Amino acid sequence: MDQPTTENRSPNPDQPPAEPEVKSGVKLPVKVSELRWKLGRKAKQEPTFRFYALYDRICRFDVLTAAWWLVMKNDGAAGTDGVSCQDIIDGPGAATFLKELHEELLTKRYRPSPVKRVYIPKPDGRQRPLGIPTIKDRIVQTAVLLILEPIFEADFLDCSYGFRPGKNAHQAVDAIRQHLDAGLREVYDADLKGYFDTIPHDQLLAAVRMRVVDRSVLSLIRMWLEAVVVETDANSHTKAFRSKQGTPQGGVIAPQTMLQTGPANEAFRKRGRADPVNNAHRFAANFHPLHERPQNVALGIPINVIQSLLQMFCKIIQMFDGQPQLLLFRLLRG
Repeated sequence: MDQPTTENRSPNPDQPPAEPEVKSGVKLPVKVSELRWKLGRKAKQEPTFRFYALYDRICRFDVLTAAWWLVMKNDGAAGTDGVSCQDIIDGPGAATFLKELHEELLTKRYRPSPVKRVYIPKPDGRQRPLGIPTIKDRIVQTAVLLILEPIFEADFLDCSYGFRPGKNAHQAVDAIRQHLDAGLREVYDADLKGYFDTIPHDQLLAAVRMRVVDRSVLSLIRMWLEAVVVETDANSHTKAFRSKQGTPQGGVIAPQTMLQTGPANEAFRKRGRADPVNNAHRFAANFHPLHERPQNVALGIPINVIQSLLQMFCKIIQMFDGQPQLLLFRLLRG
């Protein structure tokens, strides 16, 4: 039985969808669905094309309306202003709220509110920081996601499963099982420590500019990256700060998930080292070559195999000049 995916996609990417796209359980307006299909087709047909006129698409009222539906569907917690989706419905009403937001965007008066930081426990006992934008900011972020997603989606290989429309973890597991059944026995597993907290803004935006050069859109993303973060500790002491690096986890649009990890996947595939079934954002990360054997690599594995892989990542994705942040790297042999 097929596992459910995050949304549906046209069975033929060269033909417009026969029915409006369904995203996260929400049926998008017909014109928005068609726009997303056109953007994706353009990006697929012209891999080096840089989109320069996207802001007006984001400001479209039907796009903002679809974004509101998606935010309301998720029904997340209120941000620093304490306003929930229900408050908007009971107060000015969704139509009035969206009209005012539409005008703010058109006149370039929109500015993001501070992000509320909360912590949730991790399985290992540590705390994971999450950033909660306001409902208004989530609507604009979702509108940007609706426009940018099909552009960056065109650059991913089919073997990438992380945070992609029509893809899910069950499909990745099924693909891995098929490769194991076929006799493939090598698995590379790498993760980074504190990646969300250390991602450099300038290099991240440079990666986005590989596909998007609309200055107004880039300005929106930079404002979200540099938004003030408000945090209240256990003693009810509140502090506000603006980080020069990193991005809060928990927002609607996390630009790091849009980075072109296609080259990393392609390099993996050409080398034949392993099948690049992966969580896409894990390749959009900071790898530096290690000059000594990692402590948790099984004995008997040639170190040149490990260093070769790390050097490959270093050439593909060079984020910033810091110390290696490798948390886990292991090679399993059957």
